[in-house]
Amino acid sequence: MGSNLWTVKFSLALTLVATVSLTACGEAPAPDEPTSSVRDSAGILIVESAGPVWSEESGWRLGEAPLLDIGRLDGPDETQFFRVVAGTRLADGSFVLGSLGSHDLRRFTSGGEHLWTVGREGEGPGEFVGLMRLVSGPGDTLLTYDFRQRRFSRFAADGTFLDARPLEGPSESGFAFVESLLPDGTAVYTWRAFDRDGGPPAEGEVSRDTLSVQVLPASGDTVHELGLFPGDERVVLESGEVEGGFSIMISSTAFGRSTQIAGGASGVWVGDTDHFEIRRYSIDGRLEAMVRRRFDPIVVDDDLVQRAMAEELEDADDDQRRQIRRRWESVPLPETLPAYEALQVDRAGNLWVQLFEVPGAPERTWSVFRADGAWLGDVAFPDRFRPLEIGDDYVLGRFGDDLDVEHVQVWELIKPAG
Repeated sequence: MGSNLWTVKFSLALTLVATVSLTACGEAPAPDEPTSSVRDSAGILIVESAGPVWSEESGWRLGEAPLLDIGRLDGPDETQFFRVVAGTRLADGSFVLGSLGSHDLRRFTSGGEHLWTVGREGEGPGEFVGLMRLVSGPGDTLLTYDFRQRRFSRFAADGTFLDARPLEGPSESGFAFVESLLPDGTAVYTWRAFDRDGGPPAEGEVSRDTLSVQVLPASGDTVHELGLFPGDERVVLESGEVEGGFSIMISSTAFGRSTQIAGGASGVWVGDTDHFEIRRYSIDGRLEAMVRRRFDPIVVDDDLVQRAMAEELEDADDDQRRQIRRRWESVPLPETLPAYEALQVDRAGNLWVQLFEVPGAPERTWSVFRADGAWLGDVAFPDRFRPLEIGDDYVLGRFGDDLDVEHVQVWELIKPAG
Protein backbone atom coordinates (compact mmCIF):
# COMPACT_ATOMS: atom_id res chain seq x y z
CA MET A 1 0.00 0.00 0.00
CA GLY A 2 2.97 2.32 -0.26
CA SER A 3 4.36 4.32 2.63
CA ASN A 4 0.99 5.33 4.11
CA LEU A 5 -0.57 2.59 6.18
CA TRP A 6 -4.30 2.79 6.52
CA THR A 7 -7.11 0.34 7.15
CA VAL A 8 -10.37 0.08 5.33
CA LYS A 9 -13.63 -0.52 7.13
CA PHE A 10 -16.45 -1.62 4.87
CA SER A 11 -20.10 -1.49 5.83
CA LEU A 12 -21.87 -4.37 4.10
CA ALA A 13 -25.22 -2.63 4.12
CA LEU A 14 -23.73 0.37 2.41
CA THR A 15 -21.36 -1.23 -0.05
CA LEU A 16 -24.23 -2.94 -1.79
CA VAL A 17 -25.51 -0.73 -4.61
CA ALA A 18 -29.10 0.26 -3.91
CA THR A 19 -31.56 -1.13 -6.44
CA VAL A 20 -33.29 2.13 -7.18
CA SER A 21 -34.50 3.12 -10.59
CA LEU A 22 -37.24 3.48 -13.11
CA THR A 23 -37.58 1.48 -16.31
CA ALA A 24 -36.53 3.83 -19.08
CA CYS A 25 -37.32 3.07 -22.67
CA GLY A 26 -37.38 5.35 -25.65
CA GLU A 27 -40.55 5.49 -27.68
CA ALA A 28 -40.96 2.74 -30.26
CA PRO A 29 -40.23 3.80 -33.82
CA ALA A 30 -42.99 4.31 -36.34
CA PRO A 31 -43.96 1.18 -38.32
CA ASP A 32 -42.07 2.34 -41.41
CA GLU A 33 -38.95 3.35 -39.44
CA PRO A 34 -36.05 0.85 -39.35
CA THR A 35 -35.45 -0.63 -35.90
CA SER A 36 -31.65 -0.57 -36.12
CA SER A 37 -28.70 0.59 -38.17
CA VAL A 38 -25.34 -1.11 -38.59
CA ARG A 39 -22.14 0.49 -39.82
CA ASP A 40 -18.49 -0.41 -39.85
CA SER A 41 -15.87 1.81 -38.22
CA ALA A 42 -12.31 0.60 -38.79
CA GLY A 43 -13.44 -3.01 -38.52
CA ILE A 44 -15.68 -2.43 -35.50
CA LEU A 45 -19.44 -2.83 -35.93
CA ILE A 46 -21.57 0.04 -34.60
CA VAL A 47 -25.11 -1.21 -33.98
CA GLU A 48 -27.73 1.38 -33.00
CA SER A 49 -31.32 0.35 -32.27
CA ALA A 50 -34.22 2.78 -32.40
CA GLY A 51 -36.75 0.12 -31.43
CA PRO A 52 -37.15 -3.60 -30.75
CA VAL A 53 -37.23 -6.31 -33.41
CA TRP A 54 -40.01 -8.24 -31.68
CA SER A 55 -43.65 -7.40 -32.25
CA GLU A 56 -46.10 -7.57 -29.37
CA GLU A 57 -47.04 -11.10 -30.47
CA SER A 58 -43.51 -12.43 -31.05
CA GLY A 59 -41.84 -11.11 -27.89
CA TRP A 60 -40.36 -13.55 -25.40
CA ARG A 61 -41.95 -13.80 -21.97
CA LEU A 62 -41.98 -15.87 -18.81
CA GLY A 63 -44.78 -18.30 -18.03
CA GLU A 64 -47.66 -17.33 -15.76
CA ALA A 65 -46.08 -19.04 -12.74
CA PRO A 66 -42.80 -20.80 -11.95
CA LEU A 67 -42.47 -24.41 -13.07
CA LEU A 68 -40.64 -25.16 -9.84
CA ASP A 69 -40.29 -23.32 -6.52
CA ILE A 70 -38.20 -24.73 -3.66
CA GLY A 71 -37.21 -23.06 -0.42
CA ARG A 72 -39.08 -23.05 2.87
CA LEU A 73 -38.55 -21.32 6.19
CA ASP A 74 -39.25 -24.53 8.14
CA GLY A 75 -38.48 -27.15 5.48
CA PRO A 76 -35.68 -29.72 5.28
CA ASP A 77 -32.14 -28.40 5.63
CA GLU A 78 -31.40 -28.96 1.95
CA THR A 79 -34.25 -26.61 0.95
CA GLN A 80 -33.26 -23.84 3.35
CA PHE A 81 -31.11 -21.50 1.31
CA PHE A 82 -28.71 -18.81 2.43
CA ARG A 83 -27.27 -16.48 -0.22
CA VAL A 84 -27.50 -18.67 -3.32
CA VAL A 85 -25.29 -16.83 -5.82
CA ALA A 86 -24.97 -19.26 -8.75
CA GLY A 87 -26.82 -22.06 -10.47
CA THR A 88 -26.63 -24.19 -13.59
CA ARG A 89 -28.81 -26.81 -15.28
CA LEU A 90 -27.35 -30.16 -16.37
CA ALA A 91 -28.13 -32.28 -19.42
CA ASP A 92 -30.88 -34.33 -17.74
CA GLY A 93 -32.75 -31.24 -16.52
CA SER A 94 -31.44 -31.42 -12.97
CA PHE A 95 -29.66 -28.38 -11.60
CA VAL A 96 -26.88 -27.48 -9.18
CA LEU A 97 -26.87 -24.44 -6.87
CA GLY A 98 -23.86 -22.70 -5.34
CA SER A 99 -24.26 -20.88 -2.01
CA LEU A 100 -22.02 -18.17 -0.61
CA GLY A 101 -23.78 -18.38 2.76
CA SER A 102 -23.66 -22.15 3.36
CA HIS A 103 -20.43 -22.72 1.37
CA ASP A 104 -21.74 -25.68 -0.60
CA LEU A 105 -23.08 -27.09 -3.87
CA ARG A 106 -26.50 -28.77 -3.95
CA ARG A 107 -27.97 -30.81 -6.79
CA PHE A 108 -31.72 -31.25 -7.34
CA THR A 109 -33.73 -33.18 -9.91
CA SER A 110 -35.86 -31.29 -12.43
CA GLY A 111 -38.78 -31.91 -10.07
CA GLY A 112 -36.99 -30.44 -7.05
CA GLU A 113 -35.86 -33.63 -5.28
CA HIS A 114 -32.56 -33.20 -3.46
CA LEU A 115 -29.81 -35.51 -4.75
CA TRP A 116 -26.63 -34.46 -2.96
CA THR A 117 -24.77 -31.70 -1.16
CA VAL A 118 -20.99 -31.29 -1.27
CA GLY A 119 -18.63 -28.72 0.18
CA ARG A 120 -18.35 -26.88 3.46
CA GLU A 121 -16.60 -23.85 4.89
CA GLY A 122 -12.85 -24.25 4.76
CA GLU A 123 -9.74 -23.96 2.65
CA GLY A 124 -9.18 -27.62 1.92
CA PRO A 125 -9.90 -29.45 -1.37
CA GLY A 126 -13.57 -29.08 -2.29
CA GLU A 127 -14.19 -26.51 0.45
CA PHE A 128 -15.22 -22.86 0.08
CA VAL A 129 -14.95 -19.53 1.87
CA GLY A 130 -16.04 -17.24 -0.97
CA LEU A 131 -17.95 -19.28 -3.57
CA MET A 132 -19.27 -16.92 -6.27
CA ARG A 133 -19.27 -18.66 -9.67
CA LEU A 134 -20.56 -22.00 -10.94
CA VAL A 135 -20.93 -23.32 -14.48
CA SER A 136 -21.45 -26.74 -16.05
CA GLY A 137 -19.10 -27.91 -18.80
CA PRO A 138 -18.66 -30.97 -21.01
CA GLY A 139 -20.00 -34.15 -19.45
CA ASP A 140 -21.77 -32.07 -16.79
CA THR A 141 -18.46 -31.33 -15.12
CA LEU A 142 -18.92 -28.50 -12.62
CA LEU A 143 -16.46 -25.60 -12.41
CA THR A 144 -16.50 -23.17 -9.47
CA TYR A 145 -14.58 -20.06 -8.42
CA ASP A 146 -13.89 -19.00 -4.83
CA PHE A 147 -12.96 -15.30 -4.79
CA ARG A 148 -11.51 -15.32 -1.28
CA GLN A 149 -9.11 -18.12 -2.14
CA ARG A 150 -8.69 -17.04 -5.79
CA ARG A 151 -9.22 -20.68 -6.68
CA PHE A 152 -11.01 -22.65 -9.39
CA SER A 153 -12.29 -26.11 -8.44
CA ARG A 154 -13.72 -28.90 -10.61
CA PHE A 155 -16.32 -31.45 -9.56
CA ALA A 156 -17.81 -34.46 -11.35
CA ALA A 157 -21.56 -34.59 -11.99
CA ASP A 158 -21.97 -36.78 -8.89
CA GLY A 159 -20.27 -34.14 -6.72
CA THR A 160 -16.87 -35.80 -6.50
CA PHE A 161 -14.05 -33.27 -6.17
CA LEU A 162 -11.62 -33.57 -9.10
CA ASP A 163 -8.96 -30.87 -8.89
CA ALA A 164 -8.23 -27.18 -8.26
CA ARG A 165 -6.00 -24.43 -9.59
CA PRO A 166 -5.33 -20.82 -8.56
CA LEU A 167 -6.13 -17.67 -10.49
CA GLU A 168 -2.81 -15.92 -10.88
CA GLY A 169 -2.80 -12.12 -10.75
CA PRO A 170 -0.22 -9.47 -11.52
CA SER A 171 0.51 -8.95 -7.80
CA GLU A 172 -0.62 -9.92 -4.34
CA SER A 173 -1.72 -6.37 -3.46
CA GLY A 174 -4.89 -6.38 -5.54
CA PHE A 175 -8.20 -8.17 -5.78
CA ALA A 176 -9.23 -10.52 -8.58
CA PHE A 177 -12.95 -11.06 -9.12
CA VAL A 178 -14.26 -13.47 -11.75
CA GLU A 179 -17.21 -11.87 -13.50
CA SER A 180 -18.07 -14.86 -15.72
CA LEU A 181 -17.04 -18.49 -16.14
CA LEU A 182 -17.55 -20.10 -19.53
CA PRO A 183 -18.38 -23.80 -19.93
CA ASP A 184 -14.92 -24.57 -21.35
CA GLY A 185 -13.26 -23.07 -18.27
CA THR A 186 -12.40 -19.66 -19.72
CA ALA A 187 -12.57 -16.99 -17.01
CA VAL A 188 -13.45 -13.32 -17.47
CA TYR A 189 -12.24 -11.35 -14.47
CA THR A 190 -11.48 -7.88 -13.21
CA TRP A 191 -8.36 -6.84 -11.38
CA ARG A 192 -8.54 -4.07 -8.80
CA ALA A 193 -5.38 -2.64 -7.29
CA PHE A 194 -5.59 -0.97 -3.88
CA ASP A 195 -2.31 0.95 -3.82
CA ARG A 196 -2.93 4.52 -2.62
CA ASP A 197 0.42 6.20 -2.16
CA GLY A 198 -1.35 9.52 -1.66
CA GLY A 199 -3.51 8.20 1.17
CA PRO A 200 -7.30 7.76 1.26
CA PRO A 201 -9.67 10.10 -0.60
CA ALA A 202 -11.33 12.94 1.31
CA GLU A 203 -14.68 12.54 3.06
CA GLY A 204 -17.61 13.15 0.72
CA GLU A 205 -15.44 12.71 -2.37
CA VAL A 206 -16.98 10.49 -5.06
CA SER A 207 -14.38 8.50 -6.97
CA ARG A 208 -14.05 5.55 -9.34
CA ASP A 209 -11.07 3.22 -9.17
CA THR A 210 -9.70 1.69 -12.36
CA LEU A 211 -10.58 -1.86 -13.40
CA SER A 212 -8.46 -4.02 -15.64
CA VAL A 213 -10.72 -6.47 -17.48
CA GLN A 214 -8.88 -9.67 -18.40
CA VAL A 215 -9.62 -13.05 -19.96
CA LEU A 216 -7.85 -16.25 -18.99
CA PRO A 217 -8.55 -18.90 -21.66
CA ALA A 218 -9.15 -22.46 -20.53
CA SER A 219 -6.14 -23.68 -22.51
CA GLY A 220 -2.80 -21.98 -22.01
CA ASP A 221 -1.52 -19.40 -19.57
CA THR A 222 -1.73 -16.31 -21.82
CA VAL A 223 -3.97 -13.65 -20.29
CA HIS A 224 -5.69 -11.23 -22.68
CA GLU A 225 -6.37 -7.74 -21.32
CA LEU A 226 -9.43 -6.06 -22.81
CA GLY A 227 -8.51 -2.68 -21.38
CA LEU A 228 -8.85 -0.35 -18.41
CA PHE A 229 -12.33 0.78 -17.34
CA PRO A 230 -13.80 2.91 -14.52
CA GLY A 231 -14.94 0.92 -11.51
CA ASP A 232 -17.88 1.48 -9.16
CA GLU A 233 -18.54 4.95 -7.82
CA ARG A 234 -17.55 5.07 -4.14
CA VAL A 235 -17.60 7.73 -1.45
CA VAL A 236 -15.79 8.10 1.88
CA LEU A 237 -18.36 8.58 4.65
CA GLU A 238 -15.99 8.70 7.60
CA SER A 239 -12.24 8.77 8.04
CA GLY A 240 -9.80 9.48 10.82
CA GLU A 241 -6.42 8.68 12.23
CA VAL A 242 -5.88 5.51 14.23
CA GLU A 243 -2.75 4.01 15.66
CA GLY A 244 -0.51 3.15 12.72
CA GLY A 245 -2.57 4.80 10.00
CA PHE A 246 -6.15 5.68 9.08
CA SER A 247 -9.62 4.25 9.61
CA ILE A 248 -12.00 4.79 6.74
CA MET A 249 -15.60 3.85 5.91
CA ILE A 250 -16.30 3.56 2.19
CA SER A 251 -19.77 3.20 0.65
CA SER A 252 -21.31 2.84 -2.74
CA THR A 253 -22.99 6.05 -3.88
CA ALA A 254 -26.72 6.45 -4.36
CA PHE A 255 -27.61 5.83 -8.02
CA GLY A 256 -23.92 5.13 -8.58
CA ARG A 257 -22.35 4.40 -11.94
CA SER A 258 -20.40 1.19 -12.53
CA THR A 259 -18.85 -0.91 -15.27
CA GLN A 260 -20.72 -4.17 -15.88
CA ILE A 261 -19.08 -7.22 -17.46
CA ALA A 262 -20.49 -10.52 -18.73
CA GLY A 263 -19.01 -13.30 -20.85
CA GLY A 264 -20.53 -16.12 -22.85
CA ALA A 265 -20.76 -17.85 -26.20
CA SER A 266 -20.94 -14.52 -28.08
CA GLY A 267 -17.82 -13.05 -26.43
CA VAL A 268 -17.21 -10.62 -23.58
CA TRP A 269 -19.55 -7.66 -23.09
CA VAL A 270 -18.42 -4.55 -21.18
CA GLY A 271 -20.48 -1.42 -20.51
CA ASP A 272 -20.39 1.73 -18.38
CA THR A 273 -23.86 2.22 -16.90
CA ASP A 274 -23.57 6.00 -17.32
CA HIS A 275 -24.93 5.61 -20.86
CA PHE A 276 -26.50 2.88 -22.99
CA GLU A 277 -23.50 1.61 -24.91
CA ILE A 278 -22.08 -1.90 -24.48
CA ARG A 279 -18.92 -3.18 -26.14
CA ARG A 280 -18.40 -6.73 -27.34
CA TYR A 281 -14.91 -8.21 -27.31
CA SER A 282 -13.55 -11.49 -28.59
CA ILE A 283 -12.00 -13.89 -26.10
CA ASP A 284 -8.55 -12.81 -27.26
CA GLY A 285 -9.30 -9.17 -26.44
CA ARG A 286 -10.28 -7.64 -29.81
CA LEU A 287 -13.05 -5.03 -29.82
CA GLU A 288 -15.62 -6.32 -32.30
CA ALA A 289 -18.80 -4.29 -31.80
CA MET A 290 -20.39 -1.36 -30.00
CA VAL A 291 -24.08 -1.76 -29.24
CA ARG A 292 -26.43 1.14 -28.48
CA ARG A 293 -30.19 1.55 -28.11
CA ARG A 294 -32.55 4.49 -27.89
CA PHE A 295 -32.80 5.45 -24.24
CA ASP A 296 -34.16 8.48 -22.37
CA PRO A 297 -32.37 9.03 -19.02
CA ILE A 298 -34.56 9.32 -15.92
CA VAL A 299 -34.15 12.57 -14.01
CA VAL A 300 -33.38 12.24 -10.29
CA ASP A 301 -35.91 14.40 -8.42
CA ASP A 302 -36.84 14.79 -4.73
CA ASP A 303 -39.71 12.30 -4.93
CA LEU A 304 -37.44 9.60 -6.37
CA VAL A 305 -34.80 10.26 -3.71
CA GLN A 306 -37.32 10.06 -0.85
CA ARG A 307 -38.79 6.79 -2.11
CA ALA A 308 -35.34 5.25 -2.57
CA MET A 309 -34.12 6.34 0.86
CA ALA A 310 -37.30 5.12 2.58
CA GLU A 311 -36.94 1.68 1.03
CA GLU A 312 -33.33 1.40 2.15
CA LEU A 313 -34.17 2.54 5.69
CA GLU A 314 -37.05 0.10 6.06
CA ASP A 315 -35.00 -2.96 7.03
CA ALA A 316 -32.02 -1.19 8.64
CA ASP A 317 -31.08 -1.07 12.32
CA ASP A 318 -30.41 2.20 14.17
CA ASP A 319 -26.68 2.35 13.38
CA GLN A 320 -27.27 1.53 9.72
CA ARG A 321 -30.02 4.16 9.54
CA ARG A 322 -27.58 6.84 10.68
CA GLN A 323 -25.08 5.85 8.00
CA ILE A 324 -27.75 5.56 5.32
CA ARG A 325 -29.14 9.02 6.07
CA ARG A 326 -25.66 10.47 6.04
CA ARG A 327 -24.99 9.03 2.63
CA TRP A 328 -28.24 10.26 1.11
CA GLU A 329 -28.11 13.70 2.70
CA SER A 330 -24.42 14.59 2.41
CA VAL A 331 -23.21 12.96 -0.81
CA PRO A 332 -23.90 14.73 -4.13
CA LEU A 333 -26.52 12.96 -6.25
CA PRO A 334 -26.33 12.56 -10.03
CA GLU A 335 -28.76 14.37 -12.28
CA THR A 336 -30.04 11.12 -13.85
CA LEU A 337 -30.26 7.44 -13.03
CA PRO A 338 -27.82 4.98 -14.57
CA ALA A 339 -29.04 3.37 -17.78
CA TYR A 340 -28.86 -0.19 -16.46
CA GLU A 341 -27.47 -2.23 -13.58
CA ALA A 342 -26.54 -5.74 -14.73
CA LEU A 343 -25.47 -7.79 -17.77
CA GLN A 344 -25.92 -11.50 -18.39
CA VAL A 345 -25.24 -13.74 -21.39
CA ASP A 346 -27.60 -16.68 -21.89
CA ARG A 347 -26.46 -20.11 -23.01
CA ALA A 348 -27.25 -19.27 -26.65
CA GLY A 349 -25.07 -16.13 -26.60
CA ASN A 350 -27.81 -13.47 -26.36
CA LEU A 351 -27.03 -10.48 -24.14
CA TRP A 352 -29.52 -9.58 -21.40
CA VAL A 353 -29.34 -6.07 -19.90
CA GLN A 354 -31.26 -5.29 -16.70
CA LEU A 355 -32.58 -1.74 -16.76
CA PHE A 356 -32.16 0.26 -13.57
CA GLU A 357 -35.28 -0.25 -11.45
CA VAL A 358 -37.27 2.13 -9.23
CA PRO A 359 -38.31 1.24 -5.66
CA GLY A 360 -41.73 -0.38 -5.56
CA ALA A 361 -41.76 -1.34 -9.23
CA PRO A 362 -43.73 -4.60 -9.67
CA GLU A 363 -41.34 -5.98 -12.30
CA ARG A 364 -37.74 -5.94 -13.40
CA THR A 365 -37.17 -5.24 -17.07
CA TRP A 366 -34.41 -6.92 -19.09
CA SER A 367 -33.57 -5.82 -22.64
CA VAL A 368 -32.42 -8.68 -24.87
CA PHE A 369 -29.84 -8.27 -27.64
CA ARG A 370 -28.77 -10.83 -30.22
CA ALA A 371 -25.08 -11.67 -30.47
CA ASP A 372 -24.90 -9.37 -33.52
CA GLY A 373 -26.09 -6.44 -31.36
CA ALA A 374 -29.69 -6.07 -32.54
CA TRP A 375 -32.14 -5.13 -29.78
CA LEU A 376 -34.80 -7.86 -29.82
CA GLY A 377 -37.06 -6.44 -27.11
CA ASP A 378 -37.76 -6.53 -23.38
CA VAL A 379 -38.69 -9.33 -20.98
CA ALA A 380 -40.31 -8.64 -17.59
CA PHE A 381 -39.15 -10.61 -14.54
CA PRO A 382 -40.91 -10.58 -11.16
CA ASP A 383 -39.63 -8.12 -8.58
CA ARG A 384 -37.08 -9.68 -6.18
CA PHE A 385 -36.24 -12.39 -8.75
CA ARG A 386 -32.61 -12.59 -9.86
CA PRO A 387 -31.75 -14.88 -12.79
CA LEU A 388 -28.79 -17.18 -12.16
CA GLU A 389 -28.83 -18.86 -15.58
CA ILE A 390 -30.90 -18.26 -18.72
CA GLY A 391 -31.28 -21.18 -21.10
CA ASP A 392 -33.08 -21.68 -24.39
CA ASP A 393 -36.46 -22.34 -22.78
CA TYR A 394 -35.96 -21.73 -19.05
CA VAL A 395 -34.73 -19.24 -16.47
CA LEU A 396 -33.21 -20.53 -13.23
CA GLY A 397 -33.07 -17.94 -10.48
CA ARG A 398 -33.29 -16.86 -6.87
CA PHE A 399 -36.38 -15.22 -5.37
CA GLY A 400 -36.96 -13.52 -2.00
CA ASP A 401 -40.54 -13.52 -0.72
CA ASP A 402 -42.29 -10.97 1.52
CA LEU A 403 -40.81 -12.66 4.62
CA ASP A 404 -37.29 -12.58 3.13
CA VAL A 405 -37.32 -16.36 2.77
CA GLU A 406 -34.96 -17.38 -0.02
CA HIS A 407 -36.42 -19.52 -2.83
CA VAL A 408 -34.98 -21.05 -5.98
CA GLN A 409 -37.31 -21.02 -8.96
CA VAL A 410 -37.37 -22.32 -12.52
CA TRP A 411 -39.53 -20.41 -15.00
CA GLU A 412 -40.49 -21.35 -18.54
CA LEU A 413 -39.09 -18.94 -21.14
CA ILE A 414 -41.71 -18.74 -23.89
CA LYS A 415 -40.52 -17.82 -27.39
CA PRO A 416 -43.47 -17.52 -29.81
CA ALA A 417 -42.84 -18.64 -33.36
CA GLY A 418 -41.79 -15.80 -35.65
